[in-house]
Amino acid sequence: MKQKHPFLLLAFALVLLAGCHKRDAGSGVRPVSFSVKLAYEESIAALGLRKDSALVKITNLTSGTVNQAYSDAQGITYFASLAPGNYTITASITIGAASYSLLSGTYVADDVVFNGNITGQSVAAAISEAPVVLTAGKIGDWVFKQVYYAGSNTSRGASFRDQFVEIYNNSNQVLYADSLYFGQVYGVAGTANNAATPGYLPNSQYDWSKSIGQTAARANEDYVYVKSLFMIPGTGKDHPVNPGESIIIAQTALNHTQPYALTGGTTQGITDPTLTIDLSGANFEGYLVDYRRSIFIPTSSSPTFSAYKWDIDNPSVPNLTVILASSMQDLLLDNLGRDALIIFKAPAGQDPAQWPAYPSPVETTVTSTTVKYPQIPIRHIIDAVELQRVVETARVPKRLQNSLDAGPANVNAGEYSSQSLVRKTARTVGGRKILKDTNHSANDFITKSKADPSKSASSFAD
Repeated sequence: MKQKHPFLLLAFALVLLAGCHKRDAGSGVRPVSFSVKLAYEESIAALGLRKDSALVKITNLTSGTVNQAYSDAQGITYFASLAPGNYTITASITIGAASYSLLSGTYVADDVVFNGNITGQSVAAAISEAPVVLTAGKIGDWVFKQVYYAGSNTSRGASFRDQFVEIYNNSNQVLYADSLYFGQVYGVAGTANNAATPGYLPNSQYDWSKSIGQTAARANEDYVYVKSLFMIPGTGKDHPVNPGESIIIAQTALNHTQPYALTGGTTQGITDPTLTIDLSGANFEGYLVDYRRSIFIPTSSSPTFSAYKWDIDNPSVPNLTVILASSMQDLLLDNLGRDALIIFKAPAGQDPAQWPAYPSPVETTVTSTTVKYPQIPIRHIIDAVELQRVVETARVPKRLQNSLDAGPANVNAGEYSSQSLVRKTARTVGGRKILKDTNHSANDFITKSKADPSKSASSFAD
């Protein structure tokens, strides 16, 4: 064996080290330390709730890299080495029912979950800490159990036509679906950085306080604005739903595994029935032809009304009452996941169709054709789910307040995958499943490999 001279080895190591330093200096990118500091919302900050053991996740919006850690007793979570860039931060902590009842003086039967979220947080050498406010979401009796937005294969399946949502009675008493409202929140659907543009918030979402005619003092904090709004018809007790049971709202309540006639006399075929589902047994469907005809304004290019060929009415399934369907030909969910869904009930004597509505904050003038989006108070919202795209870097600005949904969800395989989101089961009491509802959809839902509108045991996520 040849003996290597120690001085030559040392010199070679120094050359390598110098080269590494030179490359680091040239790139200008070095990891930085960063802390997240948790604080409870002002209304409950004085209760003395603990701040330790909150799970904090920080996701790089460019690379998709996720780091997570738990907070200390002061509510601080320390990350020793992060690549500079923009991040999404989420935090979640569970306070036991007994502890919360004792400290707040208000009895609660279940644990209380507090969530926090920041989107687009800059992490750099000059920014060492970010404050995150923890809020408790409203726990309602109705919850979204299943959201099938992805649709099925565009050539072998049903494409977008087989979408549905399932709404579940998560309480221990009979609820009535009459006058339950379902809506889609309007918001920015692109990824452009609009933070410095008039009409936008720092996270590039719309700033509704800038809408022409806006009168609400907390236009962004206390309200959402919807692009679609539907109501389940009924006189008050026409549609009872027992505890642990649900209703299905279909885009089109037909059996999508079989051919069916379209408007105009043509036939919609199906190549692979295993990819799609039978929605002929849905409880309600979205049928927009009559609504679209009522608001149709003839133009030179479209002098007569034309029904959307895929919006087929199943006469055996009740139609939703259409309040608003902006630029929609059917009850269409965004296949890519750029959507946010809400359900609510209006106070007695109030008609949401008469609530204030405002133009998009980027509109500079209002005409007779300007679309106005109804303003929905979040205090009336029973449940909400925010959807997002699979790839972190393709995600759009967050639409829902953290008190409604602190973290969005998505199906694993993305659009046209036949997959649905299904809410997890928290526990089973006397045979009745109680579904998990922490107002953090990323934690509350899992991906089901194929959507299941059967309402049977197979449609749950245990």
